[in-house]
Amino acid sequence: MNKEAYAALDRARKRFRALVSRIEAENPGLAAIQDKLRIERGYDDYRIETPIVYNRALDEVKPADAFSFILVADNPGKREQLAVNNRYLVGQSGKLAEGFFNKRLGVDFRREVLILNKSPIHTPKTAELRRLLALADELGPRQGQALRAAFTGSQAEMALIARGLHGASDTVLWLSGLGEFGPKGLFRRYADALGKAYLDAPQALRDRVWLFRHFSMNQFAIEVKNNADPTKPLMTELERIGVANRKRVLGW
Repeated sequence: MNKEAYAALDRARKRFRALVSRIEAENPGLAAIQDKLRIERGYDDYRIETPIVYNRALDEVKPADAFSFILVADNPGKREQLAVNNRYLVGQSGKLAEGFFNKRLGVDFRREVLILNKSPIHTPKTAELRRLLALADELGPRQGQALRAAFTGSQAEMALIARGLHGASDTVLWLSGLGEFGPKGLFRRYADALGKAYLDAPQALRDRVWLFRHFSMNQFAIEVKNNADPTKPLMTELERIGVANRKRVLGW
């Protein structure tokens, strides 16, 4: 990658680490709340190891490396938060994403795709973020307010990190998951912050922001099968579908 892109990556890593440190400092009881959620939902197959997950794979990127996509998923799940991993999209959804990029696009998913999330706060499933916030509220207004502020604030910060990386690189920003971007969605704050960040962006850059369904449960594979014209190049069809989704869901 060029010097500008690598400098942007380095700034993003520092900003990301600072975000994680800030959430940790402001929410010392987060792991206990996450463990309460784990027990309540009957998850006996793992333990809380990393309440707020920085993607350690970003630290392995070197100036000589190149990437074709920035992919934004939701939040770290069971495998992502394991101390041995601390990497994004290493569970079942990650395997599906890796298979698609490697086999259908000829892109090495683990070397040529930078992976971010909309929030670094862990829950086993994304929808359980609502329950996590409710559990914090039950422990008292102070903890509830702190965690809600961290959750919304982390989304805004992660949106700006993605925008900074995207603007400095000749890549596609691939947003995975569109269901929680609505007015009452978990990631509405991310959507709002991202939209604001692209207000003055060149149209060519805006049109390299693509939005798709999740890889989980083959939602993305079904979306492509139902909407892509098999007689046309796959990348052309991905651009058409992704841009149309962005305009429809995000409004820009």
